[in-house]
Amino acid sequence: MTVWRKMKGLGLAAAVSAGALIGGTAFADYDNALRAYLSAKEAQPSTAAGPIVLNAMNIWQKSAEAGDVRSARVLGDLYSDRDIYVGDADLQPSETGVIPIDPVRALAWYTIAATHDFTDFNDADPSPEEISARAFAQLRLPELRQQMTDAQVGRAHQLVVDILSAGTQYDLARVGEMFAQGNGLPKDNVSALVHYYLARGQGRGANQTAAEEVNRLEQLLGSLEVQAARQRADAWEPPRFRVSELSRAEEAQAAQLTELQYQELREGLARLDRDFGAITRRAQEALRVLGFYWDSTIDGDLNSRASRDAIRRFQGSLFMEALPNPNAVLTEAQETRRSEVQTGILSDLQRVELMRRGAERDHPGSMHIYGVMLAEGIGVRTNGADAIKMLKAAAEQDYALAHFSAGYYYARGITAAQPLEANRTEACYHFSRAQILGYRDRDENHKTYCSFQ
Repeated sequence: MTVWRKMKGLGLAAAVSAGALIGGTAFADYDNALRAYLSAKEAQPSTAAGPIVLNAMNIWQKSAEAGDVRSARVLGDLYSDRDIYVGDADLQPSETGVIPIDPVRALAWYTIAATHDFTDFNDADPSPEEISARAFAQLRLPELRQQMTDAQVGRAHQLVVDILSAGTQYDLARVGEMFAQGNGLPKDNVSALVHYYLARGQGRGANQTAAEEVNRLEQLLGSLEVQAARQRADAWEPPRFRVSELSRAEEAQAAQLTELQYQELREGLARLDRDFGAITRRAQEALRVLGFYWDSTIDGDLNSRASRDAIRRFQGSLFMEALPNPNAVLTEAQETRRSEVQTGILSDLQRVELMRRGAERDHPGSMHIYGVMLAEGIGVRTNGADAIKMLKAAAEQDYALAHFSAGYYYARGITAAQPLEANRTEACYHFSRAQILGYRDRDENHKTYCSFQ
């Protein structure tokens, strides 16, 4: 039975039609993420499932941060390893390989869903699915807390504050209300006052409700408590690390790439795999050269435990390098962030970066692949001069494929800001070296340009 046939009777069609009438973008994003997540089971090759799941989770998180209660509830389900729908065991979260079982994050998202106030989101007529999502989250809170230590619950509370404090003035006021009422967060009037100060604003942007709560709490609390709240509000800075499935580096690069460029990158990597094969072996070799892969076996299986552990180490190193001070002791928020980005599955951009770093270590396989990337503009700016330099450096290590690729680009030339002029003599030299070293050109490019005795 396919995923889509299993979804019959789950109310997805009704949810989609209701979303078209009621929820606008938030409904569309939720449903798009749901389709993507449930289709991941059938992704081919199997390594494609991980990025699909991560993308779905990222959409759900952005929707949850924007106030979609269903997305917050789903994130709670996923991090507590529960099926999104009761009875649908088609894609158990922990079996995806990229969703950790994390009760702290699960409790945080369930708390956000359970304390959702429809009137505050101008949703006077919530859908049955939204009401059900909030009710389910409320049921899950005591169940989950019973399985957690006090320290874990405390971290979940702080995570709720971090998630909401990274949002708008309304979200800050919501944190204040949660502290003031002891609803979802421990009752703490001083912390409530801090967040109401932050949410209050000034002038036309003033939040009247927050201003009223400031007046009420200032009268309720003692002068020392009010002073402490003001000092905390003055020293407050928005959370630097938002809880996202994409690393900061990935988010920065994603902002620079259009969807068309991403599609071109995916297609370019697919061409590399088709033309040269076993690119996954080059990835394992590069991870070993860089000191991340510790197993003695190079078999091209990036789904093996040894490979995933190596990829996580590589991803962790990228995260550390992106920090303003990589040598500083990580905060708890930074530790959480690092664990999130260590998925064990290479993104397309990370594949390019891995080849670049392997090439820097003079690994011929990486140098060859990265040279072709430079020649074709796959994930990097096309540069004919750097491409041929990289390919010839790999070829000097008697790497047959690098000789062939150098011959190929010398034969045709590379058009770029830093071009490579066609040179038949050089092309024939490299084609001949590739043959001597045992490479057989299946398209017989050499016959078009050269005649060997």
